Amino acid sequence: MTPIILWLNRVFRPPNVAGRESPESYSRWEHHWGREFARRFMEPAGDLAGKRVLDVGCGLGGKTVAYSEAGARAIGTDILEDNAVQSRGYAAAEGKSIEFFVADAAQLPVRDAVFDTVVANDAMEHFAEPGRALSEMSRVLRPGGAIWVFFTPHYSPLGSHLYDYVYTPWCHLLFTRAQLERAIRAVLQERTRGNGRDVDARVKTIMESYQRDLNHMSIRRFLALVEKTPGLRVSRLELKPAKFRVLAPMTRVPGLRELVTGFVTCRLERVA
Repeated sequence: MTPIILWLNRVFRPPNVAGRESPESYSRWEHHWGREFARRFMEPAGDLAGKRVLDVGCGLGGKTVAYSEAGARAIGTDILEDNAVQSRGYAAAEGKSIEFFVADAAQLPVRDAVFDTVVANDAMEHFAEPGRALSEMSRVLRPGGAIWVFFTPHYSPLGSHLYDYVYTPWCHLLFTRAQLERAIRAVLQERTRGNGRDVDARVKTIMESYQRDLNHMSIRRFLALVEKTPGLRVSRLELKPAKFRVLAPMTRVPGLRELVTGFVTCRLERVA
């Protein structure tokens, strides 16, 4: 199967995902997209300017900086200390005084109802306990406030998050974990021409992350979690097709939408 996957890597173009060169580059990539999400979604809804905003799963801080630029009193949190350190450094370099703290999204060390807006951008599919995380985001949100959730659903073409190595759409549905692991090893051997020990270590890290850091969050599962969370209602749901706009009508077909949706945008409101 490895030769087939490698051949398909020559057939399909790699996804255009930037920021892989360094933590600084990734922060800048986040910053760019944070501005886009703010401009297209959160600013028109009035959920940033003058609002106290919590960015849950803030990554390397670029998006939190973007929310601050839009006039929010933004705070970021991430489960990894290294991410918080990079976020603080990037915010400082951008001239922003932003607090970043380390915490599990399923157990936020924050009082009830203190934020106007909570954002989980590229995070919902990574939470170890997504139901508890959603409950916590609702708990720290004031009544009338909004939660913005942006994520790539599990059954989408890029749901594997292995697109740096395997370019085949839906590869996690088409191939077994062992087949993907062997293919990634072959890709790294070809790229690095390094010794076997270095390649094996990288493959181990990649596959451990693949197993540990993805919770297989589908659209259906996400909406079920929202329904189970008291006090939340969906005020906006946008399912963006993975590539071609002509596929947009298919995102309205139950079941099929799981496969053709590339990105989910959802605004939740906290009701009394």
